[in-house]
Amino acid sequence: MVQAAKTKKVDEFREILKDAKAIVLSDFTGLNVKDISELRRLCREKGIVFRVVKNTLAKRSFEELGFSGVSALLEGPTAVAISTGDEVLAAQILKKFADDYELPRLKGGYVAGRVITAREVLRLAALPGREILIVQVVSATQAPLRGLVNCLGASLRDLVNVVKAIEDKKGAAA
Repeated sequence: MVQAAKTKKVDEFREILKDAKAIVLSDFTGLNVKDISELRRLCREKGIVFRVVKNTLAKRSFEELGFSGVSALLEGPTAVAISTGDEVLAAQILKKFADDYELPRLKGGYVAGRVITAREVLRLAALPGREILIVQVVSATQAPLRGLVNCLGASLRDLVNVVKAIEDKKGAAA
């Protein structure tokens, strides 16, 4: 019976991990129940799954999905924040919470097929979100095009002004 329950937990955790774009691992030691509940609420509001996991079950799930190297981060009490949408969102939420409460301590993570250190998680958290990056790319792409359109438009306006001036001059002479 115990083995069946563990297998079920591994299967449930593996289902959550399957669609993950980013995984951030942290040590939640020192957080009381109220603080962990607040962190879970913040994560839930942003669509992040936050779970406290047993290391042995988490190792099995990571290995079965081929997330090599993550097992080395599974030392001591571990909580996992899983983002299925935005790669930086889980790191941003945990960093902001850690700045406010001085806990949890980041261990590292797994993003884009590779294991990242706690320092890299902090650098990831400093990046703007996906939507902001898309807006920045679009505006950077539009700026030269807008300049080209204005330049071409200016040439046409100048031509129209020259033709209008010639017309006015001929009309005044007649």
